Amino acid sequence: MIRTPFVFLCLFITMTSEVLLSPFYPQYFSEAFDLEGIEMTSVFIISCRLVVIVMTPVWGVVLKKWSMRRVVLCSLFMTAILKVILSESTTFSSFLTTSLLLLVFQSSLYLLYPYLVGRIEKQEEKARKTTIYIVVVHTAIIVSSLFGSVVISWEMPLKVYQLFACMDLCLLAVLLRTKRSSSVVPENNQSTHLKAVTEPIFFYMVAIFFFHLGHNAIRPYFTLFVDERYGVSNQVNALIYVMPSIMAVVLKLCVPIRVFSGQVIPLFYMVTILSAFTLLIQGSIDSLSIFIMSRILYGAGFYLSMVVLDIYLFRQSQAAATYYYSWLIAVQNVALLFAPLVALTVSRASFYAPLLSGALLLVVAVGVMTIRNKPLELFKQVKENEG
Repeated sequence: MIRTPFVFLCLFITMTSEVLLSPFYPQYFSEAFDLEGIEMTSVFIISCRLVVIVMTPVWGVVLKKWSMRRVVLCSLFMTAILKVILSESTTFSSFLTTSLLLLVFQSSLYLLYPYLVGRIEKQEEKARKTTIYIVVVHTAIIVSSLFGSVVISWEMPLKVYQLFACMDLCLLAVLLRTKRSSSVVPENNQSTHLKAVTEPIFFYMVAIFFFHLGHNAIRPYFTLFVDERYGVSNQVNALIYVMPSIMAVVLKLCVPIRVFSGQVIPLFYMVTILSAFTLLIQGSIDSLSIFIMSRILYGAGFYLSMVVLDIYLFRQSQAAATYYYSWLIAVQNVALLFAPLVALTVSRASFYAPLLSGALLLVVAVGVMTIRNKPLELFKQVKENEG
């Protein structure tokens, strides 16, 4: 049985473990492995994204024959083992290799979200689950970043992954104790035609690429930028880093679901341009108070735009959401693959250059979404096993 609370708890734990040390990779790689932190961070992120780009569509194919329950059971078992191995890594090569193997299985768990939302009939309930998911993502970022700022000061930070391995085993035990007959969606082995999307999905995917490229190009060296310009402590630095995620949680409580019930694309244009403008402010001012205010506004725009993009896809794809979302994740990770390259290239000029580049890329994303051409109809014959 895969119930809604289990889905979101599993995603929260998975995301937290994945993001835990990422804001501090440059510092950690320099201190722990005696390597050039900035360059090795780019190598690590690129390698991880390549694995997810390849494996997410692969898991989409696997889910045509295996039930989601079976995939999750196998993945949780393997992630628990690999996290224990990761905690014992003493070299960069072992850390990288184990992390890549971990992502092979961990990438399947992210398909729990479209699996859940794609089987909901009511549009308002789809929007509700989407906003919950976005909050889970940002809450994981908040917890992992703040917790990571503490863990990074430990003598052996990687030992924390043993805790996450135990959590994975607990999730595995919970899922094993549930009954198949009580699953959210009954087994269905009949062949289904994926709905032909009625909007230009190609341009949507291109916009997704530039959207995530813009937002993620600012991240690899963000803490270094803040430290260089404002000289704050690790804890304050981490708090500024997760400020947009804090805003996502706040907006979930303040913004009514009906905001997303009508045409959502105009809202996407408005809030994405707001995000781009705030990035320009962050890269061009020296006032810490104004910088923090701009981070708050940036977080509001980021949250609303993420919700809009997911709702838009779910409306178009209906029950085929898992299939289409697997490709969305692949495109997103292509963006995440290029993001550290963009960050590394422009940061050679200055640490604030990624912020300016991010603003430009978000404007490009808005421009691509305005394109309306002949719809690219996608038909796909799939045999699903929806356990």
